[in-house]
This record gives sequence, C-alpha cells and structure tokens, in this order.
Amino acid sequence: MHIVSDKDKTMKFFEYTKKMMHNSRMNEDCHITPDNVYQVAHTANRDILLDSVRIGHLKGSNVLGVENILKLNELAEQGKSCIVLSEHVSNLDVPSLFARFYDHPNEKLKEIFEKFIFVAGVKLNQNSLVKLYTEMFTRVVIYPIRSLEKMTDDKHREEVELAKKINMRATRKIAELRNKNQIFVMYPAGTRYRPWQPETKKGIKETTSYLNSFDYFCCASINGNNMPPRDHEDMTREQFLEDVLVFNFGEVKSAKEYITNLSTSQTKFAADDKENIKQYIVDNIMEEIDILHEKAEEYRKQYL
Repeated sequence: MHIVSDKDKTMKFFEYTKKMMHNSRMNEDCHITPDNVYQVAHTANRDILLDSVRIGHLKGSNVLGVENILKLNELAEQGKSCIVLSEHVSNLDVPSLFARFYDHPNEKLKEIFEKFIFVAGVKLNQNSLVKLYTEMFTRVVIYPIRSLEKMTDDKHREEVELAKKINMRATRKIAELRNKNQIFVMYPAGTRYRPWQPETKKGIKETTSYLNSFDYFCCASINGNNMPPRDHEDMTREQFLEDVLVFNFGEVKSAKEYITNLSTSQTKFAADDKENIKQYIVDNIMEEIDILHEKAEEYRKQYL
C-alpha cells in the first residue's frame, strides 16, 4: 500500500494551482480602492478547484446543522437581511465550504452557496497566487480593523485615510445588497486562528456593528484544516494536508433581539459603555462558535 505523504499532497495541490492560472484574473484588481470593493465571482476555474480541494477531504467530511442554513435561506428569500458569523482557521475555509456544499446530497445547498457574499480582507487580493483562489467567490473587500489599529504613526496617514474610504464604501455596498436574497459570511475574529497566538481567537468588537445592521444570523464552526497557518504569512509555503472537514451551522436568531437581550441582561458594564458592550456581545458570539466546534468534534472523532 502506497502512503501519500504531506509533501506529495502539497505538490499535487499546487499542480492544480498551475492548471488554473491560464483562466484566472489573478493579476487584476490586486490593488483595492473604494471603486472595486465589490468583486463578483470569476468561476472559470471552479471545476478544477473542486477537484483540488476534494483530495484533502477525508471520509466523514460533512455539513452539520443543514436545517439552520436552510432556514436562513428561507428568510433571505423573504427579503430579510442574513449573515453567517463563522470560525476562521485556514486560507482554504471558503474553498472547503464550497466543496462541502457542492458535494452534499441536498442539492439546495449548491443554490445557497451561490448566494454567499464573503466579507474579505484586502490582503487576499494583494498576493496574486492567493487571489487565484479568492477570485472564485463573490466578496466585499474591507481593510481589517486589526491592521488599522497597528498604524498609529504619521507615516501611515495616507494608508489609513484610504482604508477608511474603502471600509465606508464596503459598508454601503453591504447595505445595498443585504436585502436582495443574498447571505453574507463574515469572520468575527478578523483573521485565521493561530494556536500560538491566543488573541487571534478573540472577536473584534466591530462585528457587533455589522450584526446590528442585519435581521437574522447564525454562527458556524469549522473542524479540520487542510492548510493550517504557519508562523509566516506566505500561503505558497503552507502545506496541504488531508483531514476530515466538518462545518456546523447553529440556530438562526434575530440579530436585534440577540443584541438587545445581551445588552440589557449584562451587569458588567454601564448602559452607556457602548464599546465594552459591543465587545461583550461578540465575546458571546465566539463562545457560541466554540460550542458548535465542540459538538462537531464529537461527530468528527468517529472518522479520525
């Protein structure tokens, strides 16, 4: 029996990458401005992508909580604004979600996937090889708050001003599209979780402001990882691994009721302490994602 090594899998994965380059627009719209924050999926390479992701999804890879994503879709079809707040573990989270939805026995999940609009950071456009993958999915591109918080000196003044304009235009685009039978997907942590950096698991408080502009939401966890982050940011140096990939979607909730209930029931902060209350709400969201993760891991254990 031939055992395929991680190195062999990685080489095979990047062979698929080379096949996709010819039909890609990987070198277009790499520089984000307020005029190109909305980027519609370029799907020419979708079939090759599906093949490339499948080689890493082991038996047992699945979508749990399908009834919840179906319910969220029904609400979107009624003109309600809907958003998924998801765990974020890998640069391949979206391609893996694509594969799981397209390979699911319920054909409705393919239709639902095409309604997803992902809220994505600018750096996913800046590296052409990374953009080769991100371009296949419809996105509203933002400048991550985590990055903005690091730019406090005068030398970053122009970049900060541009970032604010990008985020303002992105917010307007989300407002324009949110009631048009679309479902937004956002990552509350704003970055991939890196176990050696516990702060990367903490949700950013601005998530609460986004959530407040939607009617309904659900949380989602991701168990398994085909491309775990390394202590560098170069995707081309990350390994492609086999794993059991499980997405778990939680209960659909009214965003306004959720925010109101948490704001009024909490006793830790004064009623006018808006910023800390925002953080308190997103901390609760991250806890809900952790619970979904734990439940999905119980399911996943039978296949590991």
